[in-house]
Amino acid sequence: MKYHVIVIGAGVAGLTVTKCLSEAGYNVCLLEAAEIAGGRIATVSEKGFSGPVETGAEFIHGKLPLTFKLLKEAAIAYETVEGSMIGVQNGVWRNEEHDANWSKFMKELNQLKTDVTILEFLDTHFCDPQYLPLRQAVQRFAEGFDLADISKASILSVKNEWKNIDKKQYRIKGGYRHLVNHLLNCCRSQNVAISFNSCVNKIKYNNENVTVYTTANKGFNADKLIITVSVGVLQSGMIHYEPALTEHAVAIQSLGFGPVIKFLLEFKTSFWNEFDDDIGFILTDEQVPTWWTQLPAESTLLTGWLGGAKAAEKIFEDDAALLQTALQSLSAIFHMPPAMLREELIHHKIVNWQTVQHVKGGYSYCTLGTEQAIKVLSSPIDGTIFFAGEAIAEGNSQGTVESALQSGYETARKLMRDYQPQKQL
Repeated sequence: MKYHVIVIGAGVAGLTVTKCLSEAGYNVCLLEAAEIAGGRIATVSEKGFSGPVETGAEFIHGKLPLTFKLLKEAAIAYETVEGSMIGVQNGVWRNEEHDANWSKFMKELNQLKTDVTILEFLDTHFCDPQYLPLRQAVQRFAEGFDLADISKASILSVKNEWKNIDKKQYRIKGGYRHLVNHLLNCCRSQNVAISFNSCVNKIKYNNENVTVYTTANKGFNADKLIITVSVGVLQSGMIHYEPALTEHAVAIQSLGFGPVIKFLLEFKTSFWNEFDDDIGFILTDEQVPTWWTQLPAESTLLTGWLGGAKAAEKIFEDDAALLQTALQSLSAIFHMPPAMLREELIHHKIVNWQTVQHVKGGYSYCTLGTEQAIKVLSSPIDGTIFFAGEAIAEGNSQGTVESALQSGYETARKLMRDYQPQKQL
């Protein structure tokens, strides 16, 4: 059977573009390498946890229009994230969030006109030894929030993002899976052909036809193809193209994509309330530097977050070693022996996203070459192969579910503008 369009990847971008095209009457086939939809949205209900936990995307960073429109459409409930931002340095708790020189850093950044990497910016303006704490704070923030390598990441790309870091955040009650399920159900209601456990490894194409092959040597044929897999997969070379990509291949390698490890630890009690009963986030200088609670919900779950270069260093560490690192970090933060924390621990789950075969990382960040790369990847190859995903969306929501939705909608509109099938296949 030949389809109008094949979509590779059932993450948010893939589901969105499939929903749009199928509702417009296109005959769409959706291929997903994993056994379920969602991609880096991965809500888990697992025995041992008191409720569903987010092993992937968790927050909505502000009142993002496309996300909230979808939540309203699907009648999905959400809540505002609450709690204070706490800093803990060398085991000492403090109220201020940023280094004392942060305002000076932002002042210099606001005056910058020509883009450079974060590292170049620090070396130019804050090379004096007195700024070492600031440099460390900036690096921790870039690695933690953006998953960025500061020797590659664009400083201007994070300028507005970091200025607005205090904006409200939200969580979906019951998990992001509700959004994924809504999109998936919309696709199923349009009789989309959905094939899970279908890992694509070869694509043959010309300007009139595309054939997609899976690792099971099964072929799928269509007029057009939309690729929505992660940057990690795109950059890995897992997919072979015939003919080989040229300009688009260079653009793919110009994108930034950061590793991340997420730690979900459920304890017998919320012992952190003894330190402060309004803890939202804890920013530290420990091996696992960032932790958060589930406020406003009452929960005994603590979530840890390690991104960037330090996460990359742990690609070969097993679950036991990672758990020990997490407990040692919590031990230094809360002044409790690791053995006591282990005794308090009921259940845990650790997801090292760079080792997830069909993802290979967390999310994208902007390099100095990202703007040009997005321009290239926003143009189809031979009018046949389109790319979509959170890394390719333009705007200020890079690396988010919102950007995946935006890219999905924009790619669908672009394809429908350029291609109107004459008849049902």
